[in-house]
Formats: sequence, structure tokens, C-alpha cells
Amino acid sequence: MRRVVAAVLMAGLVLGTPVTGSAKGPGNEIALSIVASAGNLVYVPVKVAVAFGGLVLGTFAGLFTGGDTRAAYAFWVPCVSGTYLLTPAHLDGSRPLEFFGSDYADRASTMPNDVGAVYDAAYKSK
Repeated sequence: MRRVVAAVLMAGLVLGTPVTGSAKGPGNEIALSIVASAGNLVYVPVKVAVAFGGLVLGTFAGLFTGGDTRAAYAFWVPCVSGTYLLTPAHLDGSRPLEFFGSDYADRASTMPNDVGAVYDAAYKSK
């Protein structure tokens, strides 16, 4: 059992790091496709198991904190979101591989800086 866990962790570390360079020929594309397909045989079951475990743990966290959804989301968001299938684009580094997902935007907010006035307007007495 320890060997299986060690092999899965090593596969996650190896597959989780992007490879620099790009596929510049049909031979490289075929190789990336084969490696991605073979990697999915290990990656997908592990990702599905992590997602299922995160769903269960998040549900218990939410229940045991009195229905606090923030506590449940702390498990659900990283475990359930992310990349479920490896593609050649993940392996050549042109697309990021995200085993543990996040719900944070990767760009700045477009909200104006004066959101405090909008918020405060709802609570001012008339």
C-alpha cells in the first residue's frame, strides 16, 4: 500500500510540473498524446478520489460548524475544482495544470474603488 501511495505522489509531482518547450512536429504531438492518455490512467482516479473525499469532508465541516458554508467551501473549492483530465497542452506547458483548484480570479476586479458608498447607502437612515 505504501508503494502505491508513493507512486501516486510521485506521478502527481512529475505530472504537476509544466514542461518547457513546445511540440513542433507530428512525432512530438503523438508522444504528448500518448503520455497524456497514459497519465490519465493514474491522474483521473486520484483526482476523482480527492474530489469525493473533499465533498465528504466539506459536508461534515459544514454540519459540525452549524451549517457554515464557508467551512464547507474550504474543502469543496480546492478539492472539487481544478483539472480533471490531462491534455497535451498541459504537458507542453501551454496550459496550466491545477490539481487543487481555486475560485479566485486571476485578474484584478473591475469594480470601482468607491464601493463603500454603495454599501453604506443601503444602511443610512432616511
